[in-house]
Amino acid sequence: MQSSKKAFIALIRLGLGQLSNIETAINWQEIEIFARQHGLLGVVVDGIELLPESQRPDKNHLLQLIGSVMQDESRYTIQQNVAAEMALLFHDKYVRTYVLKGAVVAECYPKPEHRLSSDMDCFLIPDKSDFDAWSLGNDLIKAKGFEVSKGFYKNSAFYLPGLTVENHRYLTPFRGNKVLKRLEVLLQGLLREDKGEDRFVDTWLYRPPVMVTALFLIEHAYSHFLHEGLTWRHVLDWMLFSLRHKEEIDWLTLDALVDEFGFRKFYNSYYHLGQYLLGELDEDQLTKSDKKMLGDVWAELDLHETLHGVKGKLALAGNTWRARWKYHYFSEISMPHALWIQVKGFLFDKHPTLD
Repeated sequence: MQSSKKAFIALIRLGLGQLSNIETAINWQEIEIFARQHGLLGVVVDGIELLPESQRPDKNHLLQLIGSVMQDESRYTIQQNVAAEMALLFHDKYVRTYVLKGAVVAECYPKPEHRLSSDMDCFLIPDKSDFDAWSLGNDLIKAKGFEVSKGFYKNSAFYLPGLTVENHRYLTPFRGNKVLKRLEVLLQGLLREDKGEDRFVDTWLYRPPVMVTALFLIEHAYSHFLHEGLTWRHVLDWMLFSLRHKEEIDWLTLDALVDEFGFRKFYNSYYHLGQYLLGELDEDQLTKSDKKMLGDVWAELDLHETLHGVKGKLALAGNTWRARWKYHYFSEISMPHALWIQVKGFLFDKHPTLD
């Protein structure tokens, strides 16, 4: 298993265009499991294609892997086309559609279509005047005959042909959490101040300001780590985005905001794992905390059905209890404090607002 992990990391580096050494004997079944678990099958296959024929998997297995990647590529094209059609619908009603993560991160990969995505996250703002763009977006999709789910305070969900869309009313899970509420105000303020000058070619899909995406990626990864676990794709997303936009990111400000919003302990190890993934650090250079996070990245995700209401709150509390060691090493708040935030939010802030 350990040799398969090393080979998997080496294949990711190859798939990104870096030089990397691969052991002769590779357990391709284990490599495939890792690639699918971490959402990086396309990148791994890109790496395999650079190997000498003698080191590749057998022909049938390789064809199966290539076939899966081709399906992912087709799905990516469908998703982008559906997203563009949706954005045009919104644009006609003076609604601007910002892409959160998704294509904004995918374009940082050598092959954007090899960044696996199961859905699309967006944030809607009025392009003219001032109105509730989130609600209008829900209504426009419903009027087209598609299902819209509004059972969660943070976002609604559209179920379009070939694409599920999370329409964010809020960018962070700030209910009951004063620190995240400040982050929410900051992120929405930056979005609403944006002049909408950065669009994807031939679409009405907009890129958020680079600092919004940077903070959103860090908070999103932090939340995933605490509640479900990280994947190598979460790590790679940040590293590739931050490398592509290194000249645009205000690093001094970002560093201060990482401290202000309590992400420092998490971010340090998150970034170190990114350096390890890209070959900038050896495993023996990782700190004790880094290695604890590394172990969690290799562990299977704690996936669970999304529940709402009382059942959802109990499930969230259970996840928080199981993640108590993570709060000890990687959070500025304790696990009991995190539980209190959840209870307070459920009892006293059921319908949060930024007012």
